[in-house]
Amino acid sequence: MRELEELRKEIDELDKKLLDILNKRAQIVLQIRDWKIKNNYPTFDPSREKELLDRLVKENKGPLDKDAVIGIFKTIMSYLRSLEKEIEVLYLGPEGSFTHQAAVKFFGEGSKFKPLLLVEDIFKSLEEGAEYAVVPIENSLEGTVGSTMDLLAITTKKVIGEVYLDVKHSLISSEDSIDKIRKVYSHPQALAQCKKWLRQNLPNVEEIPTSSTSFAAKLVKEERGSAAIASNFAANIFGLNILAENIQDFWNNKTRFLVLGREIPKPTGKDKTSIIFSVKHQAGALYRALRPLHDFGLNMTLIQSRPVPAKPFEYRFFVDFQGHIEDEKVSCALEKIKEECIDFKVLGSYPEANDF
Repeated sequence: MRELEELRKEIDELDKKLLDILNKRAQIVLQIRDWKIKNNYPTFDPSREKELLDRLVKENKGPLDKDAVIGIFKTIMSYLRSLEKEIEVLYLGPEGSFTHQAAVKFFGEGSKFKPLLLVEDIFKSLEEGAEYAVVPIENSLEGTVGSTMDLLAITTKKVIGEVYLDVKHSLISSEDSIDKIRKVYSHPQALAQCKKWLRQNLPNVEEIPTSSTSFAAKLVKEERGSAAIASNFAANIFGLNILAENIQDFWNNKTRFLVLGREIPKPTGKDKTSIIFSVKHQAGALYRALRPLHDFGLNMTLIQSRPVPAKPFEYRFFVDFQGHIEDEKVSCALEKIKEECIDFKVLGSYPEANDF
């Protein structure tokens, strides 16, 4: 077996080659920037990035796994994208939240992220000129996020992507041992989702609810003898120790987030379309509106009703199905659906996430 110094020398040589290759890629990115400016083309193209990542995953021969390949190249692309233009992404904060984590997962670390504390403020900022945002839309345990759906019905922006995130809770603290913990802070939902673990491992601690898991992490950074239930992502953001991982009672807790922007991405061959509509108060009206999805062989992945504000007992229906609005069968189905609706809106077509 070769000596350690010899192996390290080989790594140093490979790192230099990697740096040279990255700078060559950056030079091409700058040429692409000039072309995009000349042709008024958007800086961020989700369908193109998905195409690149899918190809790299397919060509990967290991030992790196799929997640490593995606993480590495997503980061590279995001930092090089910033050479074209710095992208600012709004997200439901505060810093260190699961929505923050989802935004970084989708856009990569090289983007600029800005937290806002209300979903309403995010949509208002989008209407006032902000380019991109990430908002929660549904959770596998808690269901859909009504406020997001209501605002999607009235925004002029489009859904350009989706992110699925495993909701994994950890016990994090500035302390280095569970034995020193006397208080545990977190959002009430997170406390409830970790009830069994807390009962078994910290039966005598005081549980203190907070407005969010990330705010809990911020609190315990300065308070001795305390810990927060939050994500590993939040622990990294606030420089906290991870005392225990995966302490949630249910392993299959996932949250889906929507990415909002100005332009609907081009088809990738594996896309999803979101629509929202209302129908007349007639027998079979909803059936007739949804029938075209069946007739054209389109797989519906979500349907959710929401009351229409200021119109008691009237409802909108939020529907997701597989396909892109530029697909012929999708465009034909949408025309048939519109015929049965009082109001109808395409929220967006976007690359379908492949990690749910």
